[in-house]
Amino acid sequence: MYLESRRTFLKGAAFTVAGASIAKGVFTADAIADSVSESKFTNTPDSLSFYPPMSEWNDFKELDGDDWKRGGIDRHGVRSESNPDGIEVNDYAIVATACSNCEASCGLTAWIDKKTFTVKKYMGNPLHPASRGRNCAKGYATQSQMYDPDRIAFPLKRAPGSARGEGKWIRTTWDEAMTTIGNKMHDAIKGDDELSKKSCMFHVGRPNENGFTGKVWQTIGQDCFNSHTNICSSGGRTPTIQWANDDRISPDWANAKLIFLNSSHAADAGHYFQQSASFIADARAKGAKLVVMDPRLSNSAGMSDLWIAAWPGTEPVIYLYLAQRMLSENKVDKNFVKKWLNWEVFLDNKKYLEFMVSKGYIAKVPSGDDFDTFLEVLKELYSPFTLDYAVKETHVPAYKLEQLYDMFIWAGTSISTYFWRAAAAGNRGGWMSGRTGYLSLALRGAIGPEGGTFFHHWHVISVAGKGGSATVGQGKRGTDVPKIDVYNELSWPPEWPISTYELSYLLPHLLADKKWQKKWIDRGLNVPQKLAVWIPRMYNPVWINPDGFRWIDTIKDESKMELTFNLSPVWSETNWYVDYILPVGLAGERHDQHSEATMPARWTSFRQPVMRVALEKAGWKPKNPNRATLEAHIKAGLGEVWEENEFWFDMCVNYIDPKGDIFLDAAKTKTIKSMWESKKNPGRPVTIAEWYDAAFGDNLPNLKVTATSDKRYKNSEYPVYEYMRDHGAWMEENNIYSAQEREIKDDGENYISHGHKYNKADVTIDKRTGVMSAESHGKKKSIGIEIDGKKMEGFATLDKKLDFFCEWLADDWKWPEYAIPFYPRDEKEKKEMVHIVSHVNHSFMSEKNSYALNTVFRLPYNIHTRSANSKHLMEISQNHDPIWISTKDAKRQGFKRGDAIRVRIVDSLTGLESGYFVAMAVPTEGVLPGTLACSHHGGRWKLVNSVSIPNGVTDGKVDSQPVARNMNDPKFMAHSPLNAGKEGGQIKIEDYNGHGGINSFGVPTAELQMDGKVGKLKYVEGIKPFVSERFADYNRDSGNIWWDGLSGSWQNAVAAPHPDPISGMHCWHQKVILEPAQAGDKIGDIYVNYDNNFKVYEGWRDELTRGLDENSTLRRPEHIKRPWVPLSHKAYAVKISK
Repeated sequence: MYLESRRTFLKGAAFTVAGASIAKGVFTADAIADSVSESKFTNTPDSLSFYPPMSEWNDFKELDGDDWKRGGIDRHGVRSESNPDGIEVNDYAIVATACSNCEASCGLTAWIDKKTFTVKKYMGNPLHPASRGRNCAKGYATQSQMYDPDRIAFPLKRAPGSARGEGKWIRTTWDEAMTTIGNKMHDAIKGDDELSKKSCMFHVGRPNENGFTGKVWQTIGQDCFNSHTNICSSGGRTPTIQWANDDRISPDWANAKLIFLNSSHAADAGHYFQQSASFIADARAKGAKLVVMDPRLSNSAGMSDLWIAAWPGTEPVIYLYLAQRMLSENKVDKNFVKKWLNWEVFLDNKKYLEFMVSKGYIAKVPSGDDFDTFLEVLKELYSPFTLDYAVKETHVPAYKLEQLYDMFIWAGTSISTYFWRAAAAGNRGGWMSGRTGYLSLALRGAIGPEGGTFFHHWHVISVAGKGGSATVGQGKRGTDVPKIDVYNELSWPPEWPISTYELSYLLPHLLADKKWQKKWIDRGLNVPQKLAVWIPRMYNPVWINPDGFRWIDTIKDESKMELTFNLSPVWSETNWYVDYILPVGLAGERHDQHSEATMPARWTSFRQPVMRVALEKAGWKPKNPNRATLEAHIKAGLGEVWEENEFWFDMCVNYIDPKGDIFLDAAKTKTIKSMWESKKNPGRPVTIAEWYDAAFGDNLPNLKVTATSDKRYKNSEYPVYEYMRDHGAWMEENNIYSAQEREIKDDGENYISHGHKYNKADVTIDKRTGVMSAESHGKKKSIGIEIDGKKMEGFATLDKKLDFFCEWLADDWKWPEYAIPFYPRDEKEKKEMVHIVSHVNHSFMSEKNSYALNTVFRLPYNIHTRSANSKHLMEISQNHDPIWISTKDAKRQGFKRGDAIRVRIVDSLTGLESGYFVAMAVPTEGVLPGTLACSHHGGRWKLVNSVSIPNGVTDGKVDSQPVARNMNDPKFMAHSPLNAGKEGGQIKIEDYNGHGGINSFGVPTAELQMDGKVGKLKYVEGIKPFVSERFADYNRDSGNIWWDGLSGSWQNAVAAPHPDPISGMHCWHQKVILEPAQAGDKIGDIYVNYDNNFKVYEGWRDELTRGLDENSTLRRPEHIKRPWVPLSHKAYAVKISK
């Protein structure tokens, strides 16, 4: 601390507070010197950190920036009653949470002004091991979302007597909504028939948590969980499942020598955005090379060492070219390949080798069965993938492919990559890009080591659903919750038995397709024909999914979806059509355990409602401990905003199964209610502290030891919860490399693998493959592998190695030609192997003005869900959704920058035209000729600018602010709202007059027409400046809006569903025909023949898939676990009649 005697000048160096400096100046007078001294501010900091030590987080003082700037050099000390002209001192409580604006879950800290009980700013969390105190623009935008003037402040219900989509709403209470929904779910679930277990669908977009909601759905006995994954990343997950039976990849960016982006993904297009970008920057600073393969010149491509613009869908040829050269030039890491690729299984399957001969893959069945024979087979198999063929098929110049090969060889085992969206999301068969890409990595030994690429389950923590020891019925880690014994055809249609995730974007088609339903019902399946309850979450399917008009038709149809509600604090195209909108919190307003595989470590963040945590740490007690978050948000002026964890705790105990009469087991000992009753207080729902203390403490031993031995927590009732509450993040294990080589433990009598004990006497070891097997539930189960005398865990595949040869795909699931990494070698094979040839391959571009349209890239400053509730992000994301067209193609067609053009979508399989959208042309050198780029993340719309809630104000019976919001005032801290969420407990929203805007910062107004076959949309009014009533001071700049939001088109609605026959991924790229805009066309107009779109769905289903039939005995391979809820063998088993 800087101390000086009275009547002296403080001159020279600037003050530094929390990393920011005050300009040089002079302070005089006794009072001023005293105030500076007493404030503990210093001009001699120990560091320039932006963050104070954690010990000061509960009570941190910081000089206010606005006052520094206003005062110049003529400052007068620290502001007080006796010194009103002094510098304002912010009095902060700093609370850790986690961002939710993409899936990276970077750490955040909320800097809560105690004197006003508002969040003054969000910063990073320096204790977060992966984000390291840093955030991107999306993280800092959390504040503008929190104080969005249009956020929904209380539960809304469709007005009685009105139709869905009519736009008539009334205010309701949480209790009324939960009673209505709970009764409906109770009645639907209580039946003991199969259909009752497929009746209530949870449809998640961004989970942003690790297992909680899946556990809820397991405890209510439902196989009725849907996700957005098949419009996002299932094509990226398919190759990791086939190679390693793992859900996704996990690169070690920071230590790589070669960073190979199979897209603009990671560095500027979304997934784990900030963390990946910062790790890549670390590697680049150490000399790493960056390669970007993308037909669009993204930000990443613009700064790369090598940009490869391949024709969409031809990327596998590049990987196989690399493999061919490695094999022919003896650049293979033979030790790794021999040890960890399943070459023995491949060579031992003579039937498959004969199949390869019949297809012309190889000339004859090899006579040998050793490793050298395997290498020779690979050389022959991939010899056609020459440089000449790669240039011809991909349209990439030869010199660039040779550069890429040289970089691959230079990097050795230190190659990090990510196969996710891009090729995998855009193209039919796009999953083969990852399948072949992993081959090139494996041949270099780059899977697992430092600087290489690994798999996610070793690098992630999933414990959000494992707090069961805190409940009456779940048991420790939830082990007493019964598995689900039914299989839902609406999520997992029998035509796609090995789809990676649910065919969720086909839900309205399947509900509308009576012919399809009858077909499978007649063959013995219990196909649901309606849903009793449908619940989207962090998901806007009307807008983001293909064929949006059919989604509107279905959601409006009460015979197909009987009751609908969305747990959402914001308006959206989907919310306009549901029955209830129930406002739950945003990133700093709810609890989630959230971990992602962003680095070779196991870390987790803890997202929490910051206002509640600040209050509780300061001594506040809620009236109802099971609604503490709701009460805290009322105190904070956000409104009746709750959170999902407490909502579902309360729903299951008090509304779905209040009498405990819905049993989950045949013995009738387990009820839904018991699953979520507090063990400490039976009859009441489990609390947040109880649940998360168990979830973290029962599953993370290193965390538990740390928390329970820390003097700050060891005597607490919930020490592990409190540790995570205070820190907001934890790393359980670091530097996880080549984890497949972890040795199996041996206690003398048993082998211990993945926590399970297997008696040695029951374990056999295959002499040829080394696979260790044991009996488990009457079946043989692979538990590990012995190689060179070392018993190891291996990979999660059946043979414990990386599956170059996916034997189950060939022998059991009807796809032998794709059981190895491959791509057609000529035009004849492209026609035969249509399943892995992109629907926008250049061979389909027969019309003069036809193009391959790339739609799947993200706008890096858009929230991951594309919600429009951040004014700052909306400003910088405007006018960024044109059609990028090469200058060569634009000149040929006569298009100039800013021209309106019609983009007609034509399906290359059926030849049917879906319709068109009108977009703005932007000629550029930044796209591959013959291709176009237009992100499908633009084109939001609303039907009205605002809504009036007639009883929104008059129902507010309770004053939520009887005393000023000031955490230093004991009266404020002692107050808690009565009867939160109950009838009679509705609060007055002090800055709300019953009239609210809808996405005023980010969404223009449109008119929509549809008749069941054709849909049209035209924008009628752009975004305009307005005067904000809610959070008026924070939004005093709402009158400065300069953008109109009219640069995008709702192109998703025009797109027909393109379900990949193997992965189930919706293939986003489109074959389009460009033509000049016609009279009356405006940018943003769309026209959709969604009757044709239905026929396209039927065509892709009937012409491309190889579904279940009368010979099938299983719904899908049991070793490939389905996500969300665990299934019994009974659920997987199937019998289908002819």
